Amino acid sequence: MKIIDTLLSLVKITLKSKFFLKEFHASEKSVVIVGNGPSAKGFLDNYKLDEQMPTMCVNMFAATPSFQTIKPKYYLMSDHAFLDFSEEVFNDATKLPRLKKQPDFLQIQELINSVWKSIFLANWELILFIPQIYKNTFIANYALSKNIKIQFYNYTVVKGFTGFENFIYKKKFGSPQSQNVINSCIFQAINLGFKSIYLVGADNNFHLNMIVDDNNQLQFADDHFYKVNKKTTPQLHANGTPVKMHEFFLSLHKAFYAHHRLQQYAEYMGVKIYNATKGSFIDAYPRKEIQ
Repeated sequence: MKIIDTLLSLVKITLKSKFFLKEFHASEKSVVIVGNGPSAKGFLDNYKLDEQMPTMCVNMFAATPSFQTIKPKYYLMSDHAFLDFSEEVFNDATKLPRLKKQPDFLQIQELINSVWKSIFLANWELILFIPQIYKNTFIANYALSKNIKIQFYNYTVVKGFTGFENFIYKKKFGSPQSQNVINSCIFQAINLGFKSIYLVGADNNFHLNMIVDDNNQLQFADDHFYKVNKKTTPQLHANGTPVKMHEFFLSLHKAFYAHHRLQQYAEYMGVKIYNATKGSFIDAYPRKEIQ
């Protein structure tokens, strides 16, 4: 099985990866990755700007007042919803075709638009990480026109022999499967050259917020620190079909497994990852508060 995975990964790398992407290396030794879990609020309320230990934020963070307070140096978005939409949608969220099947997504798209507008107003050094498959999208080109620094990276999922995986990961031709944005952040932070990585707001308690209603519809009660809304929302695939419970737990399995694989890769690279999120369900990294 390993040899088949290795051969298939070589084919994927050849077809999907880019081999001459511009590389960036961090000058700092440590970084704090700020997830959007509810526990992030405690960290953000007490955060003091530290140029020696910059922050790396994700997704909706720029739509919050904390974006201007902590001034993250690094920012990562990997979900297609943040990156693959037209100029028309950026100017008017109601034009998003997805709303025909998912009208509740309007609020999310409006937030996504506000995230980008906030990023464009940043008056400090900000380096944005996005998968290279979105290099030619409207929003990526618009960001470049606004002089935003972008580090494009290969999100080509690579599996096979451990030595082969580590070699490819280090060369940045591919990555472990990253089921959520925090997985991607950790991987990028390892390859940026940080020696210590701290996780805050990485509660990963998604399963505690899932509800199955009387119609067997899977609902999610949002508890991100920025509170998108207080009501529950149905969980739907991009095509509008309902997400099933077994699909949800399979997604969780992939996310938690990815953390263990990232811990192995971090050890190979001589990097320490610390989970500074109290109550986090991630069991892959040692627990340690930020000093």
